[in-house]
Amino acid sequence: MCWQREAKGDLSLQQNARIGKLDDFKWVAALLVAAIHTSPLESLNETADFLLTRVLARVAVPFFFMVTGFFVLYGACKEQGGIKRILSFIKKAGFWYLLVTALYLPVQLYKLVNNPVKPAALAGSVLKAVFFDGTYYHLWYFPAVMTGLLLVYFFLRLGKKKAYACAGILYITGLFGDSYYGIAEKIPVWKGMYDGMFRLFSYTRNGLFFSPLFLLLGYEMAVWVRQGKLGEKEAVRNGRNFIISLIFMCGEGLLLHINHIQKHDSMYFILPICMLYLFRYLLLSGNQKGRTGIFYLKGPMLFYYLHPLVILLVRGFVKVTKLSFVLTVSPVYFLAVVLGSMCAVFICVRLMHEVRQKRGRN
Repeated sequence: MCWQREAKGDLSLQQNARIGKLDDFKWVAALLVAAIHTSPLESLNETADFLLTRVLARVAVPFFFMVTGFFVLYGACKEQGGIKRILSFIKKAGFWYLLVTALYLPVQLYKLVNNPVKPAALAGSVLKAVFFDGTYYHLWYFPAVMTGLLLVYFFLRLGKKKAYACAGILYITGLFGDSYYGIAEKIPVWKGMYDGMFRLFSYTRNGLFFSPLFLLLGYEMAVWVRQGKLGEKEAVRNGRNFIISLIFMCGEGLLLHINHIQKHDSMYFILPICMLYLFRYLLLSGNQKGRTGIFYLKGPMLFYYLHPLVILLVRGFVKVTKLSFVLTVSPVYFLAVVLGSMCAVFICVRLMHEVRQKRGRN
């Protein structure tokens, strides 16, 4: 799927790029996404929870975009296939988007029954959700990766420098509709521009402004690996620089938060730098090929898809049993969602294994 090893036509890149740590970090990123949606430290310390979920955990989705750029974009731009390879990936992503949307459709219908809206407003909301916001709150990744891939592919046809210029301008534009909106809204012309944008989508954290830069950075890392620009001795330096940039991003996030500048908290000036060092470190420190096995490879994807459903189930369980501490003690809530999601992933993997075995027999 969207963060699997998709560049099958570029086998030499898969063999030489040390992707073991990339596969490992997918699990870390999936857990960080769950943390964003459950706030594990909220009942202990609100500032610590903000730093964990609104700053540190913001590396998760950009990492997935970079993995897609690393495999899919490189294969499309450097190997035969080009736009056909991009469209093939989008077709697969669209299928999964439709499938997971169907999973959460009953929840959305329940909300609609309890909060009816006029047909015209409903049509607008559906279009906004499908193409920008996601049909459920965590599914915005799908339209973002599909839109971003098309944009970056055509940006790269203009040349790498122009591609970075375009992606950078889009990211900065998105910043002022996200973490820096408090500045933009004080400038009448900017406020009017962003107000117009927010009629089309709820966040600038989308495929127009957010994903292109990280997809492009992933592509760049694939180029570096192929050209042998990443030396083993640089692993420690990149790891150190990642920690330093992460500390600066925490400072950036706190300043914005304390001064009430943020509309949302997905985009920071330092985030692309932070991601560049993180991705380099993972490539340099992972000298083994990725492990195999359905649970290991498909698990992060399934965890991402299913954990909001588990959140609903945990909340329903608390409502029935009156065990309110599960929700009020935030680490317990987070662990309950993680364990429940792991169980759901295991069940899905077993079902997938059974289906594969039946197909093999036939």
